[in-house]
Amino acid sequence: MNPKIITLDGPSGVGKGTIAIMIAEYFDYKYLDSGSLYRSLALALFEKNNNFEEVLNNLDHWISDISIEFHYKKGEKARIFVNDKDYTEKIRTEKVAILASKIAVDKRARDMLEKYQRSYIEEPGLVVDGRDMGTKVFLEANIKFFLTATVEKRAERRLNQLKDQGISANLPNLKQELLLRDKADTERLISPLMPAKDAIIIDTSDISASEVFDKIINIIKRNKIYE
Repeated sequence: MNPKIITLDGPSGVGKGTIAIMIAEYFDYKYLDSGSLYRSLALALFEKNNNFEEVLNNLDHWISDISIEFHYKKGEKARIFVNDKDYTEKIRTEKVAILASKIAVDKRARDMLEKYQRSYIEEPGLVVDGRDMGTKVFLEANIKFFLTATVEKRAERRLNQLKDQGISANLPNLKQELLLRDKADTERLISPLMPAKDAIIIDTSDISASEVFDKIINIIKRNKIYE
């Protein structure tokens, strides 16, 4: 029996992380947040040398001693560690998101993280969210979803997330930052953000997380993916 793989791709703020965890818990599959890997790598590199131009010019050297571990256990919060240090909270800032976008254009960084991502495949299955999970990293996935939402709704969700973390933010600024990240993600030459040809596209703008979850579970069951 081969492990099942379910991918959820899409831009920031569409709810893919929340939905992916709900699906993983429903089927008792492993879960992986690929975006947290890029954020963690970017922050670790920035802490070593905040001159990213210099870092990218000699990336092999700077990443040689960086070890990233993502841990998720059903019913608990996902945590990520870099060289055994907990980076879970410190990577959830807009500054780190921008740094991650800079790292994401580099093939060496993507190759390093892709090997890690694929190491997560195991029985009975894996649910993974990101930008290129269905188009590059897990081409063989049993079913692929691509979530979308208006930039206004995404900025509003991000604002609420930051407020919950006690972080002040400005809605117009968040919207502009999302647009810049979208541009970087969709226009990069390596693994640009786009739906896989066989992806099922779901607009989450006007429906709740539970409604998106129900829709996806029904699709998975109709396709008999989990059997």
